[in-house]
Amino acid sequence: MRQRAPSQRIQPIDKAVAFLLEIQVQLRNAQSVPELMDTAVEQLHRVPGTIAAWIYQRDERGALRLVHSWEAAANSTQPIPESELGQLLHQRWIAAHRADQSADDFAVAFVPEGFPRQTVAPMLLHGEMIGAIVVERRDAEIFPYEMADLAAITTVAANTSQSLQILVLRSRIAEQELQTDVEQARREFGRTLHDGIVQDLAYMNLKLEMLERRAGSETPELSESIEAIRKQVNLSITNLRSLITDLRRRHSPAPGITAQLRDFSAHIPDPMSHERDDGERNGMELAPEIEKAVIGIVREAIQNIRKHANASDVRVEVQLEDEELLVTVADDGVGFGDRFPVTREGHFGMEQMRELAEDMGGTLLVESVPGSGTRVHARIPLILAQTKQ
Repeated sequence: MRQRAPSQRIQPIDKAVAFLLEIQVQLRNAQSVPELMDTAVEQLHRVPGTIAAWIYQRDERGALRLVHSWEAAANSTQPIPESELGQLLHQRWIAAHRADQSADDFAVAFVPEGFPRQTVAPMLLHGEMIGAIVVERRDAEIFPYEMADLAAITTVAANTSQSLQILVLRSRIAEQELQTDVEQARREFGRTLHDGIVQDLAYMNLKLEMLERRAGSETPELSESIEAIRKQVNLSITNLRSLITDLRRRHSPAPGITAQLRDFSAHIPDPMSHERDDGERNGMELAPEIEKAVIGIVREAIQNIRKHANASDVRVEVQLEDEELLVTVADDGVGFGDRFPVTREGHFGMEQMRELAEDMGGTLLVESVPGSGTRVHARIPLILAQTKQ
């Protein structure tokens, strides 16, 4: 008696895996950021019961901003306010990094407290949160997302983050290639000017000089006219050579940390006055990772001052001491005592600053007295990339 061949029907688990693979392919094929965002919400729309999707990204100051959304027709749902979503993710991030928890849990999609119909999936890149995806399911209080659905939402968040990085890198490479083409064109134009017009003018100047000698004292008026023409030709040659030098000169590199701090401090709003002291740090170029950490610490400290300190004056200091970089941000605001509330948004900012310093092998110290302001001190071992001559 022959045995029947096993059934070849596709099982639900196979469909789920195929869906996850298709999500990755679709997101990786996006050729631009707008296309990536459209593709992400399309894939989220395919998750059963989903009636809305919102994509948030962190801006340069770390705050979440809604950048793309989709909602089903005749749907009256409202997204989680940006500030509340940021607070929920901050609290979850802190909880996930406690000793008895796993940091990997932070990446898993979850239902936030107070918003039972919505599910949040953090968007991470190399362990850093760059945004979040929020979806809403119809009748989610009664029929929540199943595990396969949560896996799909988490996959969309993860692959959107990775694809976003790829698109940004592609854009930067294209800009560099374009810049290289421009530099080559500038140098070629400079060579053309030098070998053509400048040489012709130099030859003309030589002929005029010879003619001026022949005219001599016999025809002084003609000699004066020739001299005036020669002066004009020489001026044209000088101007063209200056233009050629400018064309051959490479564009200035991106501004260093001093210029970045100056630019950032310039955007501190009134009535808050500010001072910036680069001390002995002027004249040196730091490794990119050190610059990034310093700018991040200063930005986060000033952001906390804006939100919580009620300060009228802030001072930013960057000093070099015994092969270490000392960064200080001080204000004259309300300050705080030992019982700094964990749920307060500024606490997460403190953790971010501490992590930035410790990732560079440094330390962070925060000193504050109620009514006497706050001082943030970061001490970072210095990696000297280049000393400007």
